[in-house]
Amino acid sequence: MRKLFLVKILFVTNIIVLSSNSIADDGASIIPVREINEVLLKGLDNIAEGRSVSDIVVRHLNVGEENFGVSVVQRDQVEVRDEILGISHPDLDEIYYIVAGTGTMMTGGDLTDRQSSVSALLGPIDRGMIEGGTLQYVEPGDIAIIPKGMPHGWLKIDTESISYIIFRADPNKVMNEVEG
Repeated sequence: MRKLFLVKILFVTNIIVLSSNSIADDGASIIPVREINEVLLKGLDNIAEGRSVSDIVVRHLNVGEENFGVSVVQRDQVEVRDEILGISHPDLDEIYYIVAGTGTMMTGGDLTDRQSSVSALLGPIDRGMIEGGTLQYVEPGDIAIIPKGMPHGWLKIDTESISYIIFRADPNKVMNEVEG
């Protein structure tokens, strides 16, 4: 089961990176497939070692007017919850590309019992329970576009884990820039 999971991840990331390489022009930042695969495997190791979430930055780049980030996230299996803990990023738009695994996300609505903090990596983050959001099932190949300020979290993760690549637009440059 784990080998099939890894093969699916590697196959999909090869397609993603090969596609992006074919449209790049001079001076573009290319993230080689081997780098994505290394980060995916490291994240799965983090989950196997008992972490419930692995969020590893592949690149955070200054692209002139804004920063742009690419991270790989894996989450451990989650049983259905009565309350959904969620987050929102006031300054970041996020795009999730689901690589492997399935689950049900909650997006939108309002955060109750909101607590605000500043992440050394991602800038301001609000946390709380999501009320009134929309539940949506996701599977490999799906893309979730989460605008800045929108609450999001997981109702459940059906598989042993879920893996996704996050693309983050950062017009206010609140993310720490990491050279790749």
